[in-house]
Amino acid sequence: MVGNRNGQLARSRGGTYRQSLQGKTRKQLAQLARRQRIRGWHPMRKAELIDALADAARRANGSRRKKAGTKTAVPTHQGVNGVAGERDDVLIAEPVSSRWLSARWNVSPEMLTRAKSALGSDWHRARMVLRLSRITDDTEGPTSESRIRDIVVKLQMGECCVEIDQPGLPHRLHLGFSIPGGEFFALSHSDPVSTTRGPQPEESRRPNTSTVPAGNSHRSASSTGQEADGLPLEIHTDLVIYGRAAPETLIELEKASVRVGRDGRFELRLPLENGRQFVPATATAGDRASRRRVALAIERHLKLLDPEPTEDPS
Repeated sequence: MVGNRNGQLARSRGGTYRQSLQGKTRKQLAQLARRQRIRGWHPMRKAELIDALADAARRANGSRRKKAGTKTAVPTHQGVNGVAGERDDVLIAEPVSSRWLSARWNVSPEMLTRAKSALGSDWHRARMVLRLSRITDDTEGPTSESRIRDIVVKLQMGECCVEIDQPGLPHRLHLGFSIPGGEFFALSHSDPVSTTRGPQPEESRRPNTSTVPAGNSHRSASSTGQEADGLPLEIHTDLVIYGRAAPETLIELEKASVRVGRDGRFELRLPLENGRQFVPATATAGDRASRRRVALAIERHLKLLDPEPTEDPS
Protein backbone atom coordinates (compact mmCIF):
# COMPACT_ATOMS: atom_id res chain seq x y z
CA MET A 1 0.00 0.00 0.00
CA VAL A 2 1.25 3.45 -0.90
CA GLY A 3 1.15 5.99 1.94
CA ASN A 4 -0.26 9.49 1.84
CA ARG A 5 3.17 11.04 2.54
CA ASN A 6 1.52 13.99 4.41
CA GLY A 7 -0.15 17.07 3.00
CA GLN A 8 3.04 19.07 2.53
CA LEU A 9 4.51 16.48 0.15
CA ALA A 10 1.21 16.32 -1.70
CA ARG A 11 1.24 20.11 -2.13
CA SER A 12 4.85 20.05 -3.33
CA ARG A 13 3.81 17.79 -6.17
CA GLY A 14 1.06 20.11 -7.24
CA GLY A 15 0.67 20.64 -10.95
CA THR A 16 -1.70 20.42 -13.81
CA TYR A 17 -1.83 16.63 -13.80
CA ARG A 18 -2.36 16.41 -10.02
CA GLN A 19 -5.10 19.05 -10.19
CA SER A 20 -6.84 17.06 -12.89
CA LEU A 21 -6.69 13.98 -10.65
CA GLN A 22 -8.22 15.94 -7.75
CA GLY A 23 -11.34 16.55 -9.83
CA LYS A 24 -11.97 12.83 -10.40
CA THR A 25 -13.94 10.48 -8.19
CA ARG A 26 -12.34 7.62 -6.32
CA LYS A 27 -13.92 5.16 -8.77
CA GLN A 28 -12.48 7.01 -11.76
CA LEU A 29 -9.03 7.12 -10.13
CA ALA A 30 -9.21 3.37 -9.43
CA GLN A 31 -10.05 2.62 -13.07
CA LEU A 32 -7.13 4.80 -14.20
CA ALA A 33 -4.75 3.05 -11.79
CA ARG A 34 -5.93 -0.34 -13.04
CA ARG A 35 -5.29 0.62 -16.66
CA GLN A 36 -1.78 1.83 -15.76
CA ARG A 37 -1.16 -1.40 -13.86
CA ILE A 38 -0.30 0.27 -10.55
CA ARG A 39 0.25 -2.37 -7.94
CA GLY A 40 -2.04 -2.43 -4.86
CA TRP A 41 -4.52 0.08 -6.29
CA HIS A 42 -7.67 -1.77 -5.19
CA PRO A 43 -7.72 -0.90 -1.42
CA MET A 44 -6.25 2.64 -1.86
CA ARG A 45 -8.18 5.73 -0.79
CA LYS A 46 -8.56 8.70 -3.14
CA ALA A 47 -5.49 10.60 -1.83
CA GLU A 48 -3.37 7.46 -2.10
CA LEU A 49 -4.51 6.87 -5.67
CA ILE A 50 -3.60 10.46 -6.59
CA ASP A 51 -0.11 10.03 -5.13
CA ALA A 52 0.41 6.72 -6.91
CA LEU A 53 -0.75 8.08 -10.27
CA ALA A 54 1.36 11.24 -9.89
CA ASP A 55 4.45 9.15 -9.05
CA ALA A 56 3.87 6.93 -12.06
CA ALA A 57 3.58 9.97 -14.35
CA ARG A 58 6.78 11.47 -12.91
CA ARG A 59 8.74 8.27 -13.50
CA ALA A 60 7.44 7.98 -17.07
CA ASN A 61 8.40 11.59 -17.87
CA GLY A 62 11.87 11.11 -16.39
CA SER A 63 12.42 7.98 -18.47
CA ARG A 64 11.39 9.79 -21.66
CA ARG A 65 13.71 12.74 -20.91
CA LYS A 66 16.61 10.38 -20.23
CA LYS A 67 15.99 8.51 -23.46
CA ALA A 68 15.74 11.74 -25.45
CA GLY A 69 18.96 13.04 -23.90
CA THR A 70 20.95 9.95 -24.87
CA LYS A 71 22.93 10.62 -28.00
CA THR A 72 22.61 8.03 -30.73
CA ALA A 73 25.96 6.53 -31.55
CA VAL A 74 27.07 7.58 -35.00
CA PRO A 75 27.88 4.45 -37.00
CA THR A 76 31.46 4.37 -38.19
CA HIS A 77 32.48 3.11 -41.60
CA GLN A 78 34.50 -0.06 -41.51
CA GLY A 79 37.53 -0.03 -43.75
CA VAL A 80 39.25 -3.03 -45.27
CA ASN A 81 42.87 -4.14 -45.31
CA GLY A 82 43.48 -6.42 -48.29
CA VAL A 83 47.20 -5.66 -48.54
CA ALA A 84 49.14 -7.11 -45.63
CA GLY A 85 51.62 -4.74 -44.02
CA GLU A 86 50.15 -1.66 -45.73
CA ARG A 87 48.11 0.87 -43.75
CA ASP A 88 47.52 3.66 -46.27
CA ASP A 89 44.77 3.72 -48.87
CA VAL A 90 46.31 1.77 -51.73
CA LEU A 91 45.42 -0.30 -54.78
CA ILE A 92 47.94 -2.84 -56.08
CA ALA A 93 47.53 -4.49 -59.49
CA GLU A 94 49.75 -7.39 -60.60
CA PRO A 95 49.67 -9.68 -63.65
CA VAL A 96 48.89 -13.31 -62.89
CA SER A 97 48.56 -14.56 -66.47
CA SER A 98 48.50 -13.18 -69.99
CA ARG A 99 44.84 -12.15 -69.66
CA TRP A 100 44.28 -11.59 -65.95
CA LEU A 101 45.26 -9.01 -63.36
CA SER A 102 44.95 -9.41 -59.62
CA ALA A 103 43.87 -6.38 -57.59
CA ARG A 104 44.23 -5.92 -53.83
CA TRP A 105 43.23 -2.80 -51.92
CA ASN A 106 43.17 -1.03 -48.59
CA VAL A 107 40.46 1.52 -47.81
CA SER A 108 40.52 3.39 -44.50
CA PRO A 109 37.40 4.42 -42.53
CA GLU A 110 38.48 8.07 -42.95
CA MET A 111 38.44 7.71 -46.75
CA LEU A 112 34.95 6.21 -46.64
CA THR A 113 33.75 9.10 -44.50
CA ARG A 114 35.14 11.59 -47.03
CA ALA A 115 33.48 9.68 -49.86
CA LYS A 116 30.09 9.73 -48.13
CA SER A 117 30.40 13.46 -47.47
CA ALA A 118 31.37 14.18 -51.08
CA LEU A 119 28.62 12.03 -52.60
CA GLY A 120 25.89 13.45 -50.35
CA SER A 121 22.44 12.20 -51.30
CA ASP A 122 23.97 9.98 -54.00
CA TRP A 123 25.78 7.86 -51.39
CA HIS A 124 23.01 5.25 -51.24
CA ARG A 125 22.93 4.93 -55.04
CA ALA A 126 26.68 4.58 -55.47
CA ARG A 127 28.30 1.25 -56.31
CA MET A 128 31.90 0.35 -55.55
CA VAL A 129 33.70 -0.59 -58.75
CA LEU A 130 37.12 -1.33 -60.16
CA ARG A 131 37.52 0.80 -63.26
CA LEU A 132 39.84 -0.69 -65.89
CA SER A 133 41.59 1.82 -68.15
CA ARG A 134 44.01 1.35 -71.03
CA ILE A 135 47.03 3.63 -71.14
CA THR A 136 47.95 5.12 -74.51
CA ASP A 137 51.39 6.62 -74.98
CA ASP A 138 51.18 9.14 -77.78
CA THR A 139 54.64 10.04 -79.07
CA GLU A 140 53.35 13.42 -80.24
CA GLY A 141 51.31 14.25 -77.15
CA PRO A 142 50.73 13.47 -73.49
CA THR A 143 49.90 10.01 -72.21
CA SER A 144 46.15 9.37 -72.03
CA GLU A 145 43.88 6.79 -70.45
CA SER A 146 40.72 5.39 -71.98
CA ARG A 147 38.08 3.72 -69.84
CA ILE A 148 37.34 0.11 -70.80
CA ARG A 149 34.75 -1.04 -68.26
CA ASP A 150 33.71 -1.05 -64.60
CA ILE A 151 33.66 -4.21 -62.49
CA VAL A 152 31.31 -4.09 -59.50
CA VAL A 153 33.06 -5.31 -56.34
CA LYS A 154 32.36 -5.49 -52.62
CA LEU A 155 34.51 -3.40 -50.31
CA GLN A 156 35.16 -6.20 -47.82
CA MET A 157 36.49 -8.52 -50.52
CA GLY A 158 39.84 -6.74 -50.42
CA GLU A 159 40.86 -8.42 -53.67
CA CYS A 160 39.53 -9.31 -57.09
CA CYS A 161 40.59 -10.62 -60.52
CA VAL A 162 40.15 -8.51 -63.65
CA GLU A 163 40.26 -9.89 -67.17
CA ILE A 164 41.86 -7.78 -69.90
CA ASP A 165 41.10 -7.96 -73.61
CA GLN A 166 44.46 -6.91 -75.05
CA PRO A 167 47.46 -8.59 -73.41
CA GLY A 168 50.76 -6.78 -73.61
CA LEU A 169 49.32 -3.26 -73.38
CA PRO A 170 49.66 -1.12 -70.24
CA HIS A 171 46.57 -0.77 -68.06
CA ARG A 172 45.60 0.95 -64.84
CA LEU A 173 42.95 0.16 -62.24
CA HIS A 174 40.93 2.74 -60.30
CA LEU A 175 38.93 1.86 -57.18
CA GLY A 176 35.99 4.10 -56.35
CA PHE A 177 32.26 4.73 -56.24
CA SER A 178 30.27 4.97 -59.46
CA ILE A 179 26.96 6.82 -59.58
CA PRO A 180 24.34 6.21 -62.29
CA GLY A 181 24.79 9.04 -64.73
CA GLY A 182 28.57 8.96 -64.99
CA GLU A 183 30.00 10.54 -61.82
CA PHE A 184 32.94 8.68 -60.29
CA PHE A 185 34.56 9.25 -56.90
CA ALA A 186 38.03 7.69 -56.89
CA LEU A 187 39.45 6.18 -53.71
CA SER A 188 42.82 5.06 -55.10
CA HIS A 189 44.49 3.90 -58.30
CA SER A 190 47.21 1.44 -59.20
CA ASP A 191 50.50 1.91 -61.00
CA PRO A 192 50.54 1.02 -64.71
CA VAL A 193 50.67 -2.74 -65.21
CA SER A 194 51.14 -4.92 -68.29
CA THR A 195 50.88 -8.60 -69.07
CA THR A 196 52.74 -10.64 -71.65
CA ARG A 197 51.12 -11.26 -75.00
CA GLY A 198 51.28 -15.05 -74.88
CA PRO A 199 51.53 -17.92 -72.44
CA GLN A 200 54.02 -17.16 -69.70
CA PRO A 201 56.73 -19.43 -68.34
CA GLU A 202 56.02 -21.30 -65.13
CA GLU A 203 58.00 -18.92 -62.92
CA SER A 204 56.71 -15.66 -64.42
CA ARG A 205 53.09 -16.45 -63.62
CA ARG A 206 53.74 -16.11 -59.91
CA PRO A 207 52.85 -12.91 -58.08
CA ASN A 208 55.52 -10.60 -56.77
CA THR A 209 57.88 -12.62 -54.57
CA SER A 210 58.29 -9.66 -52.23
CA THR A 211 54.86 -10.43 -50.78
CA VAL A 212 54.55 -14.14 -51.62
CA PRO A 213 57.00 -16.78 -50.38
CA ALA A 214 59.18 -18.07 -53.20
CA GLY A 215 59.55 -21.73 -54.05
CA ASN A 216 57.86 -24.43 -56.11
CA SER A 217 55.94 -27.31 -54.63
CA HIS A 218 57.54 -29.62 -57.21
CA ARG A 219 61.12 -28.89 -56.19
CA SER A 220 62.89 -31.42 -54.04
CA ALA A 221 64.18 -30.61 -50.60
CA SER A 222 67.77 -30.90 -51.82
CA SER A 223 67.20 -28.04 -54.27
CA THR A 224 66.46 -25.71 -51.33
CA GLY A 225 69.66 -26.52 -49.46
CA GLN A 226 68.08 -29.05 -47.09
CA GLU A 227 70.35 -31.96 -47.97
CA ALA A 228 72.72 -31.96 -45.01
CA ASP A 229 71.09 -35.06 -43.57
CA GLY A 230 71.25 -36.90 -46.89
CA LEU A 231 67.50 -37.46 -47.03
CA PRO A 232 65.92 -36.32 -50.35
CA LEU A 233 62.31 -35.18 -50.05
CA GLU A 234 59.72 -34.06 -52.59
CA ILE A 235 56.32 -32.68 -51.63
CA HIS A 236 53.57 -32.51 -54.26
CA THR A 237 50.10 -31.02 -53.88
CA ASP A 238 47.21 -31.09 -56.32
CA LEU A 239 44.32 -28.66 -56.50
CA VAL A 240 40.95 -30.34 -57.05
CA ILE A 241 38.32 -28.06 -58.58
CA TYR A 242 34.80 -29.47 -58.69
CA GLY A 243 31.26 -28.22 -58.81
CA ARG A 244 27.96 -28.23 -60.68
CA ALA A 245 26.75 -26.59 -63.88
CA ALA A 246 24.28 -27.24 -66.67
CA PRO A 247 24.99 -30.46 -68.60
CA GLU A 248 27.33 -30.08 -71.60
CA THR A 249 28.79 -26.83 -70.18
CA LEU A 250 32.47 -26.42 -71.08
CA ILE A 251 34.67 -25.48 -68.10
CA GLU A 252 37.98 -23.99 -69.27
CA LEU A 253 41.04 -23.10 -67.21
CA GLU A 254 44.39 -21.93 -68.53
CA LYS A 255 45.89 -25.42 -68.47
CA ALA A 256 42.87 -27.72 -68.57
CA SER A 257 39.26 -28.03 -69.63
CA VAL A 258 36.41 -30.43 -69.01
CA ARG A 259 32.87 -30.95 -70.30
CA VAL A 260 30.14 -31.17 -67.64
CA GLY A 261 28.46 -34.57 -67.56
CA ARG A 262 24.79 -35.39 -67.75
CA ASP A 263 24.47 -35.28 -63.96
CA GLY A 264 25.71 -31.66 -63.93
CA ARG A 265 28.96 -32.47 -62.10
CA PHE A 266 32.51 -31.65 -63.12
CA GLU A 267 35.95 -32.11 -61.61
CA LEU A 268 39.44 -30.89 -62.54
CA ARG A 269 42.78 -31.64 -60.91
CA LEU A 270 45.73 -29.28 -61.27
CA PRO A 271 49.19 -29.13 -59.68
CA LEU A 272 49.20 -26.54 -56.89
CA GLU A 273 52.31 -24.41 -56.69
CA ASN A 274 53.68 -22.88 -53.53
CA GLY A 275 52.65 -19.27 -52.95
CA ARG A 276 49.67 -17.19 -53.97
CA GLN A 277 47.99 -17.59 -57.33
CA PHE A 278 44.75 -16.91 -59.17
CA VAL A 279 43.01 -19.57 -61.23
CA PRO A 280 40.67 -17.97 -63.79
CA ALA A 281 37.94 -20.18 -65.23
CA THR A 282 35.37 -19.73 -68.01
CA ALA A 283 32.09 -21.63 -68.25
CA THR A 284 30.49 -21.74 -71.72
CA ALA A 285 27.00 -23.16 -72.24
CA GLY A 286 26.69 -26.15 -74.55
CA ASP A 287 24.77 -24.08 -77.10
CA ARG A 288 27.30 -21.21 -76.66
CA ALA A 289 24.41 -18.84 -75.91
CA SER A 290 25.86 -17.69 -72.59
CA ARG A 291 29.21 -17.50 -70.82
CA ARG A 292 30.33 -16.85 -67.27
CA ARG A 293 33.77 -16.16 -65.81
CA VAL A 294 35.06 -16.70 -62.29
CA ALA A 295 38.49 -16.63 -60.65
CA LEU A 296 39.73 -18.56 -57.64
CA ALA A 297 42.27 -16.98 -55.27
CA ILE A 298 44.42 -19.70 -53.71
CA GLU A 299 47.39 -19.57 -51.37
CA ARG A 300 49.69 -22.45 -50.41
CA HIS A 301 52.77 -22.35 -48.19
CA LEU A 302 55.37 -25.09 -47.96
CA LYS A 303 58.03 -24.58 -45.32
CA LEU A 304 60.91 -27.02 -44.94
CA LEU A 305 62.01 -27.33 -41.34
CA ASP A 306 65.54 -27.93 -40.13
CA PRO A 307 66.50 -31.60 -40.06
CA GLU A 308 66.09 -33.25 -36.68
CA PRO A 309 68.90 -35.47 -35.38
CA THR A 310 68.04 -39.13 -34.98
CA GLU A 311 69.19 -41.46 -32.23
CA ASP A 312 72.28 -43.54 -32.93
CA PRO A 313 70.99 -47.07 -33.55
CA SER A 314 74.29 -48.47 -32.10
